[in-house]
Amino acid sequence: MTLDFALANGEDRLWLRSPPQRRPAAFSRHALISQRVGGSSFPTPRRQDPIRIGLLVPFQGADAIWGPSCQYSAVLAAAELNEKGGILGRPIELLAADAGGSPQAVVKRARDLVDNQGAHALVGVHLSSVRVELSQALAGCVPYVFAPLFEGSAENEQVFSIGEVPERQFSGPVIHFMDHRRAKRWFLIGNDYVWPRASHNWVRDFVSRRGGEVVGEEYVGLGQDTSHLLDLIEEANPDIVFLSLVGSECVPFNRMFAERGLSSRILRLSGAIEENTLLAIGEENTENLFCAAGYFSALQTPENRIFLQRYRDAFGVTAPVQGVLSEACYEGLRFFGALAAKAQSLKLDALSNAFEGLSFESPRGITTVRNGVASGPTYLARAEGAEFEVVRTFDAF
Repeated sequence: MTLDFALANGEDRLWLRSPPQRRPAAFSRHALISQRVGGSSFPTPRRQDPIRIGLLVPFQGADAIWGPSCQYSAVLAAAELNEKGGILGRPIELLAADAGGSPQAVVKRARDLVDNQGAHALVGVHLSSVRVELSQALAGCVPYVFAPLFEGSAENEQVFSIGEVPERQFSGPVIHFMDHRRAKRWFLIGNDYVWPRASHNWVRDFVSRRGGEVVGEEYVGLGQDTSHLLDLIEEANPDIVFLSLVGSECVPFNRMFAERGLSSRILRLSGAIEENTLLAIGEENTENLFCAAGYFSALQTPENRIFLQRYRDAFGVTAPVQGVLSEACYEGLRFFGALAAKAQSLKLDALSNAFEGLSFESPRGITTVRNGVASGPTYLARAEGAEFEVVRTFDAF
């Protein structure tokens, strides 16, 4: 079957059409998007009133590097849900809007999805600064799932946040480096917005409580030069640099870091370098580079093997690589399907009541919401050239 996505009126919105029409395979926001789904038929439920889900993924800015991977995974998730009857017996129709750029601009696009395109729910994989604006602007309008890793403490927002929080993401890896790699001196570098600053607050306190020391902490705005940071790092002489640069912001810094000769003697630990970003950094620049996350494409679990096989069957071996952020997009749709099934409703009150204790399946395995936070394992991976190798698994906290 062909999953046919077309731009609406020349704008950056996509919808799933049925019956599909075969077109040349391409994945461009300025063209029709067609993808073959192996030999599977993925039948669409017969009811005529689809559930429209607005997909908010980036097409511009630092996080656009993983945007295509998010789109592909979302298409697969929607097709799989439709194969099993959709959500509440209704087929899924995907809409999409660009979640890159200024938060205010994203709010305007999201409002268009809800007010003009009829989106019943939103699923987003984008920066936390965008989430904060969206949660305020669209509070109480439609269910809004924020799928990627984030800084936590969003209980005052009317958002279903299901990604890793700092305690879940970094506890095990920080202990590992302090205990097994003697990394006592830490230098924190991040982009200047809510997720890096909140994550660094947690890491700084955790390192201090375990007898370590933060010898430097610097922030740079999105799109700003990072070359001056290398001098500060050399002067401070840390054992490890903790990186909260996001998306393409990671690329020039890590290239310069290696070119300066720092990678052979200073460890790097990131919470946001996924597979697309690693490819862009370049295999010659990844010595002693590690990442902590809830998912890696290299995971050797039954669930992930099935996911990647279906992904390759659907889109071929040249489709964008999957990583923690794009897999979160897939997971966001699967989560919403499970949440609606438990609530037997799309109403916000019913969905909110069904959130606590919900368990749902994804390529990571089983994730369960406990005390308002999604709980699952975290992995530490080492960059081996242009790919990750998972070296440690840390149980759910």
